[in-house]
Formats: sequence, structure tokens, C-alpha cells
Amino acid sequence: MASSQEKAYDLVIVGAGMIGSASAFYASQIPGKSVCLIGPPEPVPRKGHEIFGCWFDEGRICRRVAFEHTWSVLATKSIDRFRTIEKMTGINFYTESGFVFAIKSENEFSTAMERSQKSGLAAEDITVSWKKVFPYLELPENAFVFWERDNAGFINPRQLVKAHQTAARQSGAQIVQKIVSTIQPATDSEHGWEIETECGDKLHCANVLVAAGGFAGLKPLFRHVAPGLVPDLELRTQTVSFLRIPEEEAQRLKTMPTIVTRCPFENLDGAYVLPPIKYPDGHWYVKLGHGRVYEEKMRTLSEVSEWYAKQTGIPECVDCLTRYMKYMLPGLKVEEVSGDGCLTSHTPNNEPYIDLIAPGFGVTLGGNGYAAKASDEIGRLAARLVLLGEWKSEIPKDRVKMIWKAEAHL
Repeated sequence: MASSQEKAYDLVIVGAGMIGSASAFYASQIPGKSVCLIGPPEPVPRKGHEIFGCWFDEGRICRRVAFEHTWSVLATKSIDRFRTIEKMTGINFYTESGFVFAIKSENEFSTAMERSQKSGLAAEDITVSWKKVFPYLELPENAFVFWERDNAGFINPRQLVKAHQTAARQSGAQIVQKIVSTIQPATDSEHGWEIETECGDKLHCANVLVAAGGFAGLKPLFRHVAPGLVPDLELRTQTVSFLRIPEEEAQRLKTMPTIVTRCPFENLDGAYVLPPIKYPDGHWYVKLGHGRVYEEKMRTLSEVSEWYAKQTGIPECVDCLTRYMKYMLPGLKVEEVSGDGCLTSHTPNNEPYIDLIAPGFGVTLGGNGYAAKASDEIGRLAARLVLLGEWKSEIPKDRVKMIWKAEAHL
């Protein structure tokens, strides 16, 4: 039998994170199509490695109500399928803890509630009752608060990737744990594209889908379809604070929802919060991250790799987030505090890219900090677009079209 490197595929997906793995699963569901997913696994330890992913964690928020219609649709479609995927694979990744949103602006709150009602998502206004629902929680008295009681909470991104890849394998997809260096037209007429890995292996395919996240514009993946151009993605650092807590604290907070607050605290413009989660080291952690404050822009592969490898984030931000968490959960018993960093990729219009940029060449990029909860539907749409030319979504196709920018020469 031919190896995965010798075989020609109907589709090769470059990037084995949350969106790429979902794409591989849905592509493998299309009868008669051969699929290969290629991308490196999570590196342990990180030092000495170059490619990383936002799925290297145990918790990402799931919520359906969003200010942007696109992200609300993508998240709702994805969340609706989570239990089916868990049952199919036997891998649990979704915890339905609920979601709470707090904001000072009455106008923005009203917009979110109106969007919820129009979409049938039934977020509850608990502005006057949140303290009774969550007595251990502290929010500003003048905050407006809504609660997604059902079909919201958090996912374990590592397990979500594992589930999608397991389901893809069950349907015949191949998975190659290597890093792609170049994509170019095949030299023979039989194949559309030739994909070369950093170790020199070559794969051939009729179609290719790039789902490599923020790293897509840092590698020469588009030079043969868009010379001198790269996807218009702004790469921003994100710092997170992990507060290790004793198990009795985790039990005390067992009804805690995921939270996004846009209420300022010190020099923060808000934060997002995950309830207690048990990590692979056996300890329980409460995790929170920041809004736009403390973001730093990254422009080169070396900058990004160094940021991920140091695994500290910005210490000043970690300290500020820790104080915010202690304000929001008065009396919280904390055993240890640590920080980490990841990266988000942002498009100019805050919409994802799900597009065909050349015959047989698709892209799905630009998570904008929202893609974890929406990755299942993004992957489904991208797979069917590339393989079938299909677009069946209430999201207008032009809204998710690729935007290019000139390739920087640093």
C-alpha cells in the first residue's frame, strides 16, 4: 500500500488545529473523497519549536450571542453538534456551564439582547438578579448582565481536536504530523498541487485547504497563487493568568459559568474568565485573559515562536488579571499564580476568511479571538466549499472573502 507521502489525495488540509481538524472530519464525510490532514502535534516542551496553536489548553469559552451576526451563526451551528461528535468518538470535550456577559454600556447591552431575541437564542437579562444566581461572584453594581443558561459554557480544545481527528480517521482520512514548507502547482497534469514538508516529503492533491491560523502568512504558502501578497491578518499576543486553587474551592465554585466582562478594572478594559478546570497536572485552575489592553503585535515567525516558547505572557498583565480575579471572586483561596501566552489572528473586518482563492486552493483563516467555539461549522463550510463548490449558510459568501495585503520584507 502506498504511504501517505506517495498517495495523491482529493484534498490536503494544511494545519491540524481546531479548524483544520474539523475540516478533515467533514471532508472525510463526503463520499468518494480521499483526505489528508497535515500539521505538527503539540510540542512538549515548547522550546526549540517553531509552530504552535491556540488549542494548547484545556478551556475555551463557548457562547452563542455575539455582536457580529457571523460569529453567532458559526458558534450556534457548532455547539449544536458537539454532543453528537462526543457520542460518535467517545471523547468528551464540552462542558455546559453557561455563560455570563457583563458590560457598563446600556446601548451595547441592548444591542446584544436584541440580537439574542432575533436569533432565538434566549439570553436572560439578570441585571437585577445576578447576585442571587451567583452569590460568590462580584460585579460592578451598575453593570448590565445577561446569562446564557443553556447551550453555552466551555470546550477543551485539546480534546476537541482529538475528537475531530478521531472521527476523520474513522472515515478514512490520513493524518501526517509534519510541518508544511511550500505549496506549489504540481509539475505533472495529473495532480493540481504539490505540498512539501520541512523534511522534504512531498504530497500531491487535487485540492488544498490552508487552515494554519496566524502562521499562514509567516510561511511561503501563497507565493504561487498570490505573488507578493499574504493574507491580511494582524497577529496579537494574548496573556493569560492561571490561578491554582485547592479542590474544595473548585467544588465551592462548581456552578460558576464562563464570563466575559467589559467592565474596566485598573488599566484593564475587561476580561474573560473560565471556571475551575482540572488540568493534566492534577491541579484545579481558574483562568482569565484580557481585552485589547496588553495586546502586542507580532510580525515575524521568530517573534511568534519566542513568545510561545517563553510561556510567561506579560508579567505585569498576569498580576493585574490576578487582582481582577480576586475582586470578582472575593475570598478566593489561591495556591499559586502562573502566566502563559498565546496568539490570535485578526482580519480588518472582524470576519473569518473562508474562501477559494484559486481553482482547487481554499483558505480558512482569521479566528479574531472567536474561532474555538465556532471551529466545527467553519471547518464544515470550508471543506464543502473546496471539494464541492458548495455554500449553504445564512452568512453571505462575500462577507468571508479573503483580504490580501502586500508581503512585508523585514
